[in-house]
Amino acid sequence: MRRLLAVCAALALLPACSEPAGGDDLLVVVSAPLTSSPWIGEFVQRGAELAAAELNRDGGVDGREVVLEVLDHAGSPQRAVANARSAVDRGAAALITDGTGAVAVAEVTDPVPLPVFVVFEGGASIVDPEQRPTIFRLAPANAPMSRRLADYVSEKAERIALLSDTSSYGREGADATRAALGRNQVEVVADVALPEGGGDVAAQVLQARRAGAELLVVWARASGVAAVLRAARGSGWDVPVYTGPTGEDPLVRQRLADRPKWVDGLTFVSFRITSEVGPEPFAAYRQAYEERFGAEEVGVTAGGRPVVQPPDWSTYSYDAVTLLAAAVAAGGPIMDALNSTVITGANGDERGFGPADREGVSPDDMYFGRFADMRFSPVDDDILSTNLPDVPQ
Repeated sequence: MRRLLAVCAALALLPACSEPAGGDDLLVVVSAPLTSSPWIGEFVQRGAELAAAELNRDGGVDGREVVLEVLDHAGSPQRAVANARSAVDRGAAALITDGTGAVAVAEVTDPVPLPVFVVFEGGASIVDPEQRPTIFRLAPANAPMSRRLADYVSEKAERIALLSDTSSYGREGADATRAALGRNQVEVVADVALPEGGGDVAAQVLQARRAGAELLVVWARASGVAAVLRAARGSGWDVPVYTGPTGEDPLVRQRLADRPKWVDGLTFVSFRITSEVGPEPFAAYRQAYEERFGAEEVGVTAGGRPVVQPPDWSTYSYDAVTLLAAAVAAGGPIMDALNSTVITGANGDERGFGPADREGVSPDDMYFGRFADMRFSPVDDDILSTNLPDVPQ
């Protein structure tokens, strides 16, 4: 509640966040893992907050003030569903979420209908225009990321171990990666489940090593990625480690702050931060973001200076609010307007959806980042990554 009240005060949006939004307000509810996955929760909240503040500074949406309510689901699908019910009961214009419990959330939002923007999880089960028409994804989907990852690692090893945690993020990422590796006829010598909390994974890493793995693919929350790195490197195994987007999570570096060299070489697949039009749009967004929130220090240093996390993933919740505002301004039912509204996103890419298309990020926008000295940069051995500019950290 303290965090929620702080958001309301910062935006000067609500006199009391427990009261329904006024009839002239445009309420947007954010449901995020603020306490269980702080990096994810924070970028979901802050991107939406920045967009709302900018819209209100410019007069709102057709004269209506954008009201932002932030709720913590703590990684619980049940709480995510409860937050969705709250959004419906309060007459929200949209719900923005990382994707936790999205299938069950859709059962609440579809009958209304209330548009839901998923801005992190990429699982195949989440998006279905016919079965779950209110779910819109503004984040990279697992399918193109895993295909790119499989193509990339297939050139580097013949025997691969797949390690995934038991979260929906881990399960669905592993499913997509397993299928992509199978398509490439890569031998998965060990398919290992990790505990979701990122505890001791020495036994699981040893299982992969004894199976003869030449490379590890880890699709798990950040705590799991850090645990695998510590177990592998701590046992003297310098095996290459590749991950999904959570490899970028500052928690990985924080948990290995005592062994910074163990992070070197960690490679993750994600979306390219800058667009085809160049780095200028993202640089402008970053300036506005850091003017409002300050630079996000990771908590580690490189060359004696603090490492700063770029606000890349926050662009999606920012774009969700911006797209919603454009759809409302277009007039008519919001769901209909979302099927024909296109905006230029925070990084310069176009964002929009169609009646049969609920994916807002192009499958061509994936890249690989690799760590050196606690900072990541695009790899130089992938044709779609090598020409991307470094993002200051």
